[in-house]
Amino acid sequence: MIHRPDPHKLDPLFKPGRVVFVGGRNLAPALKYHSDLGFAGDTWVVHPRYDVLEGYSCFSTIEDLPESPDLAFVAINREAAIEALAVLRRKGCRAVVCNAAGFAETGEAGHQLQQRLIAAAGDMAMLGPNAIGLVNYADPMAAMMDRFGVHRTERGVAIVSQGGGFLCDAVFSDRGLAITHMVGCGNQAAIGVAACVDYLLDDPRVSAVGLSFEGLHDILGLRRAAVKSLKLGKPIVALKFGKTAAGAQAAVSHTASMAGAAASWEALFDRLGIVSTASESEFFETLKLVDSGQMPHGRRVLVTAVSGVMGVMLADHLTAAGFDLPQPGGECAGRLRELLPDIATPCNPQDVTMAAWNDKDRQEAVYSALLDEGYDVALMVQNYPREGMWDMTEYEAQVAALGAACMGRGIASLQLAPMVDCFPLAARKHTQDLGLAAMQGLEECIKALSHAVRWRERREELCAEGVGKLVQVNSLPPSGGQRCDEAVAKSFLRQAGVPVPVFAACDPEQAADKAVELGFPVALKALDARLLHKTEVGAVRIGLKTRREVAGAVARMREDMARLAPGIAFGRVLVETMAPDAVAEIMASVTFDPATGPMMTIAGGGVEAELWNDSALLAAPFTRHEIERALNRLKTNKKLAGWRSAPAGDRAALLDMLEALAGFAAGGKVEEIEINPILVGRKGALAVDAVLKLNPTKASR
Repeated sequence: MIHRPDPHKLDPLFKPGRVVFVGGRNLAPALKYHSDLGFAGDTWVVHPRYDVLEGYSCFSTIEDLPESPDLAFVAINREAAIEALAVLRRKGCRAVVCNAAGFAETGEAGHQLQQRLIAAAGDMAMLGPNAIGLVNYADPMAAMMDRFGVHRTERGVAIVSQGGGFLCDAVFSDRGLAITHMVGCGNQAAIGVAACVDYLLDDPRVSAVGLSFEGLHDILGLRRAAVKSLKLGKPIVALKFGKTAAGAQAAVSHTASMAGAAASWEALFDRLGIVSTASESEFFETLKLVDSGQMPHGRRVLVTAVSGVMGVMLADHLTAAGFDLPQPGGECAGRLRELLPDIATPCNPQDVTMAAWNDKDRQEAVYSALLDEGYDVALMVQNYPREGMWDMTEYEAQVAALGAACMGRGIASLQLAPMVDCFPLAARKHTQDLGLAAMQGLEECIKALSHAVRWRERREELCAEGVGKLVQVNSLPPSGGQRCDEAVAKSFLRQAGVPVPVFAACDPEQAADKAVELGFPVALKALDARLLHKTEVGAVRIGLKTRREVAGAVARMREDMARLAPGIAFGRVLVETMAPDAVAEIMASVTFDPATGPMMTIAGGGVEAELWNDSALLAAPFTRHEIERALNRLKTNKKLAGWRSAPAGDRAALLDMLEALAGFAAGGKVEEIEINPILVGRKGALAVDAVLKLNPTKASR
């Protein structure tokens, strides 16, 4: 059992000494599982009509319990559950799993009941409601309305899920994943998935934490857990459900979650160094690779096979995923020619051919010669036959040879069965006993390798930056601020250090005089906070070179807006100097996603920004390094560098501007800011148009 220097609020939830189950015959599976798992502490059952349930004597009421329980598992109807939690709190219970359903996941009436439940729980650590429960295989204990296997695990991964069905898949799948803890959090009314992840990362027996959820109520808690993950070197592997509109709607009705846009979640995971997976198989195989300890330090891969086709197939997938397959050099190739059968050719992937099949010593010598070239990963590929079809010891000889060759080299060593169902339990155990990761599924393995390498790289970046920054983020939601017109927006931006054209705001009749003062050519724009897309309603004229052109533009703008935007009065205009010719146009914005917090978008700019969909999203904090990473992902970045002998744009000036914009947005005054376009010239960059929504409580400070 893990002992902490100071008691943690979740200790009684995961490591109780006394557990009480409150319910009726529906408790039978939970009680049997709890008993079979071998819980060493006191177990009590409360029911007013039964004397015994599953071998446990029943108490009529919670008040009759001989002592205060550490943990209660409550599986009664929702109204009774509220009362039971209040009594348990008075009894001195410190944690509760509320299995009762019918709360916020059912709508407004259920939401009100959930608020009553939270009040009844008080300071107890409550998991749920609508929670399947949890099981601890490291310190055997189950408070779980299901049965997930009876065993003890000394080391492995912990899985925290919002729903219980996903936990079923974790144990139903035949993948050989060692699991120390499983938690089904339900509605997360008090203790959410982020808090459980944070707690489990501290357990030295936990190598990584898998996180499956639809929505989170505690993004700051997730940020704290991510910081701990990076410091400890234990990856968080996530599978986010509800990324599409249809999925988000299902999430709301399922566990009362707010599911954010897919891109926002991916940006947040990237910012926090959390591994994001797209399927259950990818999720489980990534956790398996992490737990095996075979996480590669680089992208140089040696592929070995006794099938040329399999080797080529794997090479195709690895190359597409960004891995390198260096070929053996001259001296190594010479050694290999002496070791390989005459029909084999020194190469990577290395096919030893059936002439060396089942020859462990020969294969070990071949693999040792290859590995002297210096690889980060050694990956053997072979599917196993079904039991009874072939002598398995012949297949085991191949992986034994690779295991022996890899011993002591400090490289990631894996055996892959490209077909998920072609890696039987005995073969997997043999592979793992040799120190290799036993991977199942071609695509899943490649994804897992990619995640592992990228996680190492990202962790190094984030730790160099200082992970403490990841929790220093203003996550307060918007408070109903008002939009500003472009002149006000640009005044704020100029004060924040964002370069803008020289401009003046005036009545339409004064526009020509202001243009003369500023100097031609000029741009003319109508001013109104409601004008978000001025071009579409004729509210912009550019390249005006004389007083007469300005006067004519004012007249035409008045007519166009009366026709295209009749609800917006043509009252004031902005006159500004024209920006010089641009190498590239960029759009940048900072908004607040209600599910994931502050988000910054950088995209190819101008009127066609949405058409080309050339954008990158990053989550706060918005440092210069992160902004540059986002900029590097844009197609427009090639124009900035000088596309096809065209002049390069002033990248440093653009980064300065984006950094100033990020600082302005992070200051608390801004609810939403967009600059579109930013014109990037050979020297300098200018914010030509801006939309701003201020926080009314802070804008005047």
